Amino acid sequence: MIIPRLVSLALRISQFLCAAVVLGLTAYLLHLTHKHSTGPFGRLTYTVVLSATSTLASLIWMLPTTPHMVNLIGDLLFCGAWFAVFALLQDWYEDSLGCGSTWAWSQMGREGRCGQWNAAQAFAFLAAVFWFASFVLGVVVWSAEKRDRGRGA
Repeated sequence: MIIPRLVSLALRISQFLCAAVVLGLTAYLLHLTHKHSTGPFGRLTYTVVLSATSTLASLIWMLPTTPHMVNLIGDLLFCGAWFAVFALLQDWYEDSLGCGSTWAWSQMGREGRCGQWNAAQAFAFLAAVFWFASFVLGVVVWSAEKRDRGRGA
């Protein structure tokens, strides 16, 4: 049972780090949006709120106890929310930001805003993957415990 606990702790630390990076980047982008009165205020606000909530939840759920590892609903909800953040950021990037194509790395001028936006997208996607991996680990641990209880172990 030690390996799932270590993997769970590593996933929670990864979730915390990704959420903290996205929180910092999007808070700065939100500041620029407020300062210049342009940009996706609603998208960035949703991202900041989710990042802050995710940071707090991952810190609380870092405690390596079985009920926290089996928090399937929370992990799945955060996974879906992070994929939504990634989709919202990507949609704005393609439609309105003016940084060029997603793969045109040479067109990332504009005072580094495009690079920060790309980093926020990347870490949002990684956060979603880590939350999904935590969900899968919870399913594996839950089914193993259920099987062990069925055998009377």
